[in-house]
Amino acid sequence: MLDIMRKHAKSWVINIIIGAIVVVFIFWGAGTFRQNEITKVATVNDEAIPMADFQEAYRQLYEMAKSQYRDYLNDELLQMLDLKRQAMDRLINEYLIIQQTKAMGLDVSKEELQATIAATPGFQVDGVFDVKRYQTMLSRYHYSPSDYELLVRRDLLSKKCIRLITSQAKVSEKEVRDFFNLYNDKVDLEFVLFEGDKFRDQVKLTDEEIAAYFEKNKENYRIPPQARVAYVAFRSGDFEDKAAVSDDDLTDYYEINADEFSEPEMAHARHILFRVNENADPEEVAKAHDRADAVLKMAREGIDFAELAKEYSEGPTAKDGGDLGWFAKDQMVKPFSDAAFSMKIGEISELVRTQFGFHIIKLEERREARSRTFEEVKDELRTKLTREKAQEMAVDKANEAYEQAGLNQDLAPIAETMGLRVVETDFFAANTPVGDLGLAPKLAEVALGLEPGQIGPLVDMDDGQYLIKCLEKKDSYLPELTAVKPSVEEDLLSEKAAEKAKEAAQGFLTKAAQAGWEKTVEQDALIVEATGPFTRGETPPKVGANEKLKETVFALRTPGSLVEEAQPGMKGYYAFRIKEFTPTSDADFAEKKEVVTKNLLQRKGQTYLYQWLEELKAKSKIEIDERALS
Repeated sequence: MLDIMRKHAKSWVINIIIGAIVVVFIFWGAGTFRQNEITKVATVNDEAIPMADFQEAYRQLYEMAKSQYRDYLNDELLQMLDLKRQAMDRLINEYLIIQQTKAMGLDVSKEELQATIAATPGFQVDGVFDVKRYQTMLSRYHYSPSDYELLVRRDLLSKKCIRLITSQAKVSEKEVRDFFNLYNDKVDLEFVLFEGDKFRDQVKLTDEEIAAYFEKNKENYRIPPQARVAYVAFRSGDFEDKAAVSDDDLTDYYEINADEFSEPEMAHARHILFRVNENADPEEVAKAHDRADAVLKMAREGIDFAELAKEYSEGPTAKDGGDLGWFAKDQMVKPFSDAAFSMKIGEISELVRTQFGFHIIKLEERREARSRTFEEVKDELRTKLTREKAQEMAVDKANEAYEQAGLNQDLAPIAETMGLRVVETDFFAANTPVGDLGLAPKLAEVALGLEPGQIGPLVDMDDGQYLIKCLEKKDSYLPELTAVKPSVEEDLLSEKAAEKAKEAAQGFLTKAAQAGWEKTVEQDALIVEATGPFTRGETPPKVGANEKLKETVFALRTPGSLVEEAQPGMKGYYAFRIKEFTPTSDADFAEKKEVVTKNLLQRKGQTYLYQWLEELKAKSKIEIDERALS
């Protein structure tokens, strides 16, 4: 079975099956890499963890990292992530959990197993479990029902154990309120900005200072290694005219992914928005309500709704007559959706309050939930599968070219036989453009690791595979001061100007502490701005990220309190004082208490699970073959 899976690893059908059968195959060793003399990577209480399991766990983590970091996933980052160690830890945890399910006497009933399999979309036809589909899917990929059901059973057991442990978490109302306050209290700061650029004319640099600064920081001016390469690009787009997709391919995809073509109930509406903050004071809310109510009366008197939206709406769709186009229920905030989907076509709603303000809604059209037919999506599918097949062809051709290049080290004849061309670049460094490709960090990393004349491994780029050959290299070197003097002068000037800005900001704070903020501002003719309210989890507006500042101001809390130290920010140094501190209200807490409690319970439950696993590990006999981690 595994050989067949490996053989067809690039097949779009395999990818469909893996996506359709939503079960965690935590003990399955599919996708194994080349065979290794290590048959087991660890034992957990004398139960062996096979190399196949480890390789699959590593592959999954690697694919996740690749998806997240894309071109930035280099050897250095991989070393920092230590995916092999993560994979080992994950497997040890999984084996311990399964072992504990036996000790706890946990089991999965036949009914639970059947219900889980029946609920798997890949085994359903029109939303209903289909035995024939189930048997066909399993036999097509060489699963026996008993093998597959064993995998599902083990997954369900693992989840039961985890739920049992995490359910032990309990939280008091005080814990919930403290947690809510921590993330929802707000502070508004006043500040005076001392921009570094405004102090530049006060800085005079001498040749001695420039030379000393360069000597101290010369590594900052090091010229990085550079390379010049030739490459052949195997772009999937170049193979689309050769990628044939049969009608059977289209039918298979459509049948297996039936849910993909289901459309929810849709509505087409217009709206007129009158903005008001959800935390606005009652007077402001009343004013917005009165404005909205006046326009609602005009709409109900028959004045054209689109024209009213253009004139009165404060939302981004005003210029389009408030037209929101088609949307599903979950695409709008709940109060808006609840209103829109309960209306009749042509009806105008009462005023609807959301977090954005007051809305007047007019329902233009409605479409019931449905499944798009095969004929409707046939052309779309052909385009999609053609692109996927072209991508496979590009990979195949790239691999073929790589094998040939390994024999003759010459890219020109290979490219010619495949109807492609060889491109030569100028010199580039890791952080500079690679010819017409622009910034290509992954390709640059490979190129800079090659020696002149050496063919590199295939580079997987967004548009295809690249086969590269290093033509020339330049080693890194430290330049003479004369070669980089303008850059050194600019850096030193900025640094000294920033120091003066910091001194000025600190001087202002010292005076403000003695004479008062307002008086000092007036005497020095300074401009005071405000950040606007923000929470601990938000970046202070107009200032930029500064964790130390947030820690300080949320501890001070009292309006008028000065932040004693000048703080760095986006444009220079800042002097701050607290303008207003807004604690959470009882009404706010009551409204969100249920969600916050659930969130806190989940966090606490995860902590319990972690502690339980650590205690379990301490009592267990765990032996790791360190060769697997090297």
